[in-house]
Amino acid sequence: MTSKKGSDLLVSVLTDWGIKEVYGLPGDSVDTTVDALRRQKDKIKFIQVRHEEVASLAASASAKYTGKIGVCLSIGGPGAIHLLNGLYDAKMDHVPVLALLGQVTSQSLNEGYFQEVNTPKLFDDVAVFNRTISSVDNLAEIVDQAIRSAYENKGVAVLTIPDDIPDQELKTIYHSSAKAFSLAKPSINEEQINKASELIKNSQKPIALIGLGG
Repeated sequence: MTSKKGSDLLVSVLTDWGIKEVYGLPGDSVDTTVDALRRQKDKIKFIQVRHEEVASLAASASAKYTGKIGVCLSIGGPGAIHLLNGLYDAKMDHVPVLALLGQVTSQSLNEGYFQEVNTPKLFDDVAVFNRTISSVDNLAEIVDQAIRSAYENKGVAVLTIPDDIPDQELKTIYHSSAKAFSLAKPSINEEQINKASELIKNSQKPIALIGLGG
């Protein structure tokens, strides 16, 4: 079995889920992932923006318009911080978005390295799924879990990926859960509908409070 880089498996999971675009900016801590997107450009498009905030707002807007998960990508540190406005937009409107954040290398974590930011803590409030990748062996699986969680919880999934991990190789192949996944559609109880209809008919001044809820 031919070895594959973690970044290639990451992109393969994205394409399995039918993701067609990733919005973001290239940079030192995400260049391996951007290069993997280039290698699969016939399946998925990397759309370079001028500012990270535009990337997250575009991902949120895409999710609202299509009903499918939007994806944004940024380097770690200040680049990742710029994603927050767009991700809060997605959170408040209950749409699925995946944010892929670069980070310093695994060996340099928690050492105060240049531009290192504690992104798991920073993004804790905005995210329904918030993880740091610790090994190339579980990279594809956690990306798969993140997408599924974003759909199930109608919110933002954030993955912090240390710079060295996507560049590592492994020989195992991960099969995503995309084909087996489906969101349960709410069922309608006809008896309750008929009962409500009768109550409305017999009311002199009926009031209805209707909305999507949380």
